[in-house]
Amino acid sequence: MRTHAPVVTAVLLSLIAPGRADLLVSSYDTGRVLRFNEHTGQYIDMFVGTSNGGLSLPHGLAFGPDGNLLVASAGNDSVLRYNGTNGAFLNAFITNGVGGLDYPVWLEFRGGSLYVSSQLNNQVLRYNATNGAFIGTFVSSNANGGLNGPSGMTFGPDGHLYVTSRFGNQLLRYDGTNGSFMDTFVPGAMGGLSQPFGLHFGPDGNLYVASGNNARIVRFNGTNGTYIDDFVYNTNNAGISLPIGLEFGPAGDLFVASFNNNKVAHFAANGAPLADFVPSGMYGLAGPNFMLLHTFEPRIESIRLTGTNAIIRWNGRTDTQLQASTNLVGTNWQNVAATLGQSAATNGLTTNAVFYRLIRD
Repeated sequence: MRTHAPVVTAVLLSLIAPGRADLLVSSYDTGRVLRFNEHTGQYIDMFVGTSNGGLSLPHGLAFGPDGNLLVASAGNDSVLRYNGTNGAFLNAFITNGVGGLDYPVWLEFRGGSLYVSSQLNNQVLRYNATNGAFIGTFVSSNANGGLNGPSGMTFGPDGHLYVTSRFGNQLLRYDGTNGSFMDTFVPGAMGGLSQPFGLHFGPDGNLYVASGNNARIVRFNGTNGTYIDDFVYNTNNAGISLPIGLEFGPAGDLFVASFNNNKVAHFAANGAPLADFVPSGMYGLAGPNFMLLHTFEPRIESIRLTGTNAIIRWNGRTDTQLQASTNLVGTNWQNVAATLGQSAATNGLTTNAVFYRLIRD
């Protein structure tokens, strides 16, 4: 009688709900980047360790075209690059002061370029997105419309660059092709704007700006810059103090880095306050600055058969669990014992066909 060796099949189904991601947060006072599960707020890890690679006063975060993480290191006028999977230091992508970089704050990729706001000399500088070579000054300190302390930036739906002028209490717009000044999109102090930091176009097409000194998230018309309302404000129990960075979640909810009380606040799509996403001071968070939502897709990297055992390896993390099933049609997926937070397992086979998948949460 002929017997058949078990057949092992690795399957990675649609295991992350659309828009699921990690929330990475710059911890300014401790020189770290922390990572949280965007769905649950569960602490994942210290993705970039204290002062790793010389990181000093971390600000903006961005993943490059190579999948690695760039961090604006304002304390030494550089942009540092870390492995996008495990956070290991790779190199200084932009070394100290290259191109006149002076206190880099925000990083924005577009096309083949990386745009960096250089806060202390009132410029936006442009670098090669692949190797960090300096290309040129995109927004100069001359004829820049009065830019004073560029902080957050974003390219709008119209293709132009919007920049917060931190010390001018306004928002300026520049031609997305050549960097020439177009207009003052939000005039000084409109809507009570005071020391604006981060900004994002929201799901409704309007522009949301963190107004640091008066602890508000102010909403402006995304087409003409007129003031709409204070989307988040402390009299509605927001509990924020010196908001810096903001990020929208997939459901239109809003995360706000509250610098002075060391937390990440969380708001519903209508601005109503929710429970703090990262409570004050948890996991060593000190001076939360800018943030970034980044999609993480768990994947099985290898699977091989040794006798009647399957040896499986995957890109594991604290919130990743290996499951197995003998039937893809049914719903009988079972956790493989002792694999939560691991990255490898040896699983004994008792049937001719076994399917594996990874889940989060």
